[in-house]
Amino acid sequence: MKNKILLITILFCSINLFSQNLNDSWQIGIGMGVTKFNESDVAFIGDQYLFQTPVISITMPIGERLSIDGAMSFSTINDIGVISNSVNYFSMDGSLRYNFNAVLNKFSPYVFVGASIVDSERKMTPTANIGAGGIYWLTDKIGINPQIYYKHSLESYESMRSHIQGTLGLVFKLNWNNAGSVNRGGNSSSCYYNQF
Repeated sequence: MKNKILLITILFCSINLFSQNLNDSWQIGIGMGVTKFNESDVAFIGDQYLFQTPVISITMPIGERLSIDGAMSFSTINDIGVISNSVNYFSMDGSLRYNFNAVLNKFSPYVFVGASIVDSERKMTPTANIGAGGIYWLTDKIGINPQIYYKHSLESYESMRSHIQGTLGLVFKLNWNNAGSVNRGGNSSSCYYNQF
């Protein structure tokens, strides 16, 4: 029994020792997105699926686990192949992100809450958002970033409906100094989190 307890303790400590928060640096991203509305809202919105290209984002760390994320989605391509929008969709998003430890040293999952200003040819409408995503780091500087939002629009707003937005993009890590990666001794602590 003691051996089992000792083994579990060693494994737990090893996981914590080698776990990494790979999202502790400034990041910029570019990609594309798709928005899905309920079938009951198609007549109101004009379409069930709306495509966004490009989706651009910037992320700033504000602590060991927390970061602030800003994003903008545009509908610049309306009719190419499978991409066909009957209406335009534009959004500005702001989120507070909580970053988890890396999985298998490459994938960095996170969850977030935030808000958006959304426009789909009616008028700007605020939404409250929750979501999750992750970054799979191909190298120490470049990653693939899938993410999904649920954007809730209050019934009192007649210009928008609640919907889901999924995005997929490339993320580039920047070597900018930030308060979240400097310890009291003045040395960067990023080496503890960005080991590959």
